[in-house]
Amino acid sequence: MQRRLRRIAILLAAVIALLCGGALAESPADYNTKVPQLLREGHLYADSAILVDATSGDVLFSKNARARMYPASTTKVMTLLLALESGIAMDTTIVIPQQAAQIPADSSLIPVFPGDMMTFRDLLYGFMLTSGNDGANAIAVLVSGNVDAFVERMNRRARELGCEDTHFANAHGYHDPQHYSTALDLARIASEGVKLDAFRRITSAPSYVMNIQRGNSAMEQRVTNTNSLLKSDNTYYYPDCIGVKTGYHSAAGQCFVGAAERDGVRLVTVDLHSVGSVEKWVDTIRLFNYGFTRYTGYSMEQMFNFAGSKIATLRVSNAIQSDPYQGMLNLKIAQISDPDYVRMVENDNEAAMDAAIDDFVTRCELTVTSDMVAPISKGEIIGRLKYLDQSGKEITALLVADRNIEEQPPRMKLTDIFPALAYFENPLVVLLAVVLILLIVLLVVAGIVRGARKDRQRKKIYEARRLEYMRRMSAQRRRDVRKRRRR
Repeated sequence: MQRRLRRIAILLAAVIALLCGGALAESPADYNTKVPQLLREGHLYADSAILVDATSGDVLFSKNARARMYPASTTKVMTLLLALESGIAMDTTIVIPQQAAQIPADSSLIPVFPGDMMTFRDLLYGFMLTSGNDGANAIAVLVSGNVDAFVERMNRRARELGCEDTHFANAHGYHDPQHYSTALDLARIASEGVKLDAFRRITSAPSYVMNIQRGNSAMEQRVTNTNSLLKSDNTYYYPDCIGVKTGYHSAAGQCFVGAAERDGVRLVTVDLHSVGSVEKWVDTIRLFNYGFTRYTGYSMEQMFNFAGSKIATLRVSNAIQSDPYQGMLNLKIAQISDPDYVRMVENDNEAAMDAAIDDFVTRCELTVTSDMVAPISKGEIIGRLKYLDQSGKEITALLVADRNIEEQPPRMKLTDIFPALAYFENPLVVLLAVVLILLIVLLVVAGIVRGARKDRQRKKIYEARRLEYMRRMSAQRRRDVRKRRRR
């Protein structure tokens, strides 16, 4: 009986747990647009998804991101990357090769035909915006000589980028059991691509007009991007979106590799095997919105202050000895030409903040106009700052002192005691004084020489008189001796 009751209790507990689990399971319908930072895996329609910081490579959000999936036409992200890395100039006139037509009958097309002539630029825009498999084959042949060699190059480049679960079987993504990738790997490829200006220009273009020479006829062909996030009249328009590529076939489901940029933050998303064409846009927008909440915007003034001694500290000469900071002056900025500038930095990431500060410093150019000699007044203009932001825009500001610095009191001078000495600060007076001193020295020396000469003369006279006296005395003594003898 006890065993039976125990089994019933275990069964009831399992049922309750299952029911609670079902009640707590999150679905896309549970997503709250007002709190995008609370995104959960269950809020996404796709079976596999990822969000990465395209600059640092940091994974900000993932859902089964390492699962092998069919990438469909998101494959063309790699094809475009290799085309741009090939070194073929964008203005080069190319001829569409025969292999462009060697694609499955139900392929998506630009369309272009063997023998068509156009610039390499037109071909890249055409194939990327329309997802044309004919254009992908044409690029493969133009870059590597044949499609097989290009596919080998695709796989080699994938390995170079750290893609461990990717294998390409063609240049366009048409279904093949041996053609697979992962959300993580596709994010790595796209992150490499968006580093290139040409890549971003192509993938962010809503439409483009191709100029094609077909036989004897010159024609214009307008192509439209399959990316709804780029279309301002679309429900899912996302102003910060800069690409990248849609994809679909029955085995892969709806796929999308996206990229967005705001205030210097560049995000890449991947959405694989979503349930519908609309859902992949919903997923991507949710990932973008979540990604941007992971960053805090810092003003120009805040970034300058964070830089601290790396850029904003100078030494002032002639500061009073009692100055508590020994003449070190911190600078502040004022009158910023773009007060709305912000630098986005990932939250709670010390390494990211350090990297942002170092990058900020390298973009700053300081010109100090003051002599940097005390006294200095708080708010005094010291110089100017020129900053080149990540988009290439120049921002200027004034550099001002953040505190007062008193000057060192002047030392006592002899002229303070003997004002007359102030005359000697005049070079002409100094010259006359030197000449006068030399004349006096010469006169003194001459007097000494004359005195010495007179002394010698006096000594000679004295010596002569002494000798004469001695001679007379000697003669007198001799006379006295002779007199005594006569007696």
